[in-house]
Amino acid sequence: MPRPSPSRSPSPSSPVGGVTSPRISVARKPDATRTTARSAPARHQKTLGFRVWRVHGAGRMALPHTHPDVEINFLFDDGTVTYFHSGAVATIPANRFAVLWAGVPHQTVPPGIIGEGVWITLPLPWFLQWNLPGDFAHRLLSGQIILGQPAAGERAQLERWVGDFDSGTPARRRVLLLELEARLHRLALEQPTRRGRRHLPGADAAGSGQIERITQFMAEHYREPLAVPTIAEAVGLHPKYLMRVFKKHCRVSVWEYLTQLRISHAQRLLITSDLKVLDIAMESGFSSAAPFYAAFAARSRGLKPLDYRRRHRPTAA
Repeated sequence: MPRPSPSRSPSPSSPVGGVTSPRISVARKPDATRTTARSAPARHQKTLGFRVWRVHGAGRMALPHTHPDVEINFLFDDGTVTYFHSGAVATIPANRFAVLWAGVPHQTVPPGIIGEGVWITLPLPWFLQWNLPGDFAHRLLSGQIILGQPAAGERAQLERWVGDFDSGTPARRRVLLLELEARLHRLALEQPTRRGRRHLPGADAAGSGQIERITQFMAEHYREPLAVPTIAEAVGLHPKYLMRVFKKHCRVSVWEYLTQLRISHAQRLLITSDLKVLDIAMESGFSSAAPFYAAFAARSRGLKPLDYRRRHRPTAA
């Protein structure tokens, strides 16, 4: 995905579809794309956090990458974006609210992004807390790109969201999040109840299916006490094999990925609630304060939890 402009991108964790099959143009990978995308190791990034920014065209990415966020793309007018995602090339058309899981390796490929649009990233724990109906979350984690039907006024709403985010005003960002949650709920309700919508098959079907099960299990249980043997038993894999295949596909260890999910959850609670730090640590899946503080500082540029809250909530005590 294109990087947000520095002028439009506060810190990564700033606060606060249609009934018919999506018309994603899916093609088997051309030889050149296949060789490059499959041979290049994916870069695993920490969560980009909650961000909303405008995009003005971009070429292909040098390498595929992953980041544990739900990503939303919306191209204006006649714009398009072409991705290598979950093992296939897909072109997303203009004026469609497109949602994808960025925790699988993906990159833009020629012709890349054509025209202008709006990009949104949302940390996975935030997304999961919204409890969207149906199997919407499962479809995303399995590598599907879900499209909404063209809707009147959607471009104006997306442009308003950019303004709300850029304002830096907590009240406007909270409204933005509420509207985004409602939009995703509506998109989930528009989906057919049956499974089997077109999706992009993984280049390594076995590995992709295993990663799907692992990430989904962790996404659903990261606030509980978890260890690799527990995860392995739940997904039917040997613990050593699980660690190896996860590192191979995601370029990050199981423990690092789990910790990032928990920290992202804690960051959201710091911004959106008045819970005490210890309560947030427990709610986010940490067994005690010490490992929480250490992990938080490592993933929040050295900030302590209360300093993080003050920075993102100026009115906080």
